[in-house]
Amino acid sequence: MRKLFIIITLIVVSLVARAQVYDGITQPTKFRIFMPVTTSLHDNGSTVAPFVGYRADVAKWLSVTPVFQYNMNTEAVSFGAWLNVNYQQRFYLLARSTYNTKEKMFTETLSGTIKLPAGFMIDATWDNLYNGRKFMDGDRLQVLGGLDYGRFVFNAGYSMRALPGFVTNIRFRVTKYNWLQLKYDEGARAFITSVALQFNEL
Repeated sequence: MRKLFIIITLIVVSLVARAQVYDGITQPTKFRIFMPVTTSLHDNGSTVAPFVGYRADVAKWLSVTPVFQYNMNTEAVSFGAWLNVNYQQRFYLLARSTYNTKEKMFTETLSGTIKLPAGFMIDATWDNLYNGRKFMDGDRLQVLGGLDYGRFVFNAGYSMRALPGFVTNIRFRVTKYNWLQLKYDEGARAFITSVALQFNEL
């Protein structure tokens, strides 16, 4: 009960602060192609699961992004919808709903971000809040602090509940919209390399 209270308190604090993980919640363009390669530090095996999304602006403060993802290792196709709400382009809340057609499973993740002065930010993500069977079973809560400086974005924080441990990443903007990101996840014992291509017209 005490653990549940702590988790709920952290989530409430993060959402009241409009906190989230800086991995696309602030997507600036209509189209995004994202290529993450996850390398396990257990056996050095890699997982490649690219996705493509299109952001449809419903209002200045609300957007919906249909997402298509393909896991090259498991040959699983997933469809998703991201509902993104923002206030003055500084406070963001994102709900990511995903359906895996191979496992026939629906999952839900909540995220939030607040952009602070001088390039600082606070991010939180409640990953796998619903895992397809029940709520808060195998879920992960990550809370990070970050700094956006020039061409670089730095994030560091901690992941709780499932697979607890230190999490950090560094993102390098190759161009205004396209970037390369390196991430280390101590809890998952994994290193993730990601490339994002973002544009407004095909």
